[in-house]
Amino acid sequence: MFKIKFASEEDLKYIKEIADYFKFPFSVDLSKCINMIATDEKPFGFITIKVDDDMAYIIGHAVLPEYQMKGYGTMLLKVALNNVYDFGIKKAYVKNSISDDFYIRNHFKKSDNGLYVDIEELFKK
Repeated sequence: MFKIKFASEEDLKYIKEIADYFKFPFSVDLSKCINMIATDEKPFGFITIKVDDDMAYIIGHAVLPEYQMKGYGTMLLKVALNNVYDFGIKKAYVKNSISDDFYIRNHFKKSDNGLYVDIEELFKK
C-alpha cells in the first residue's frame, strides 16, 4: 500500500539510490534536512527540504519512472509543504529545477532566484 512518511536514518540510503538514478548531485548532509519518502512495496520517491531561517528550500525531489504521471510527485510535494508549514515556514523555493513546469502547475511562481510558493496561499486554494 502506498504511503508517504518522514524518512528514517535507514531510508536515507534509498533516497541516495533514487538521487543517484537521476544523477542528482547531493552535496548536502541528508541527515540534517527534512526528508520524506514514498513507498509502495519499496521506496520509489522522495523529497528533501533544507530549512534556513524561515525559508524551505527543496533541494531534491524525484519519483522513479514507473511511478511518474500518477500524482505521487505532487502528493509528496504537498505532504512535505504541509509539514514545513506546520513548523511555521511560510515560503518554499526550488532552484535550478529541470522540472519547472511541474512546480508551476503546483502554484509555484518564477522569481530571479528560481521558483517559489507562498505555502499559506497554496493551502487556501
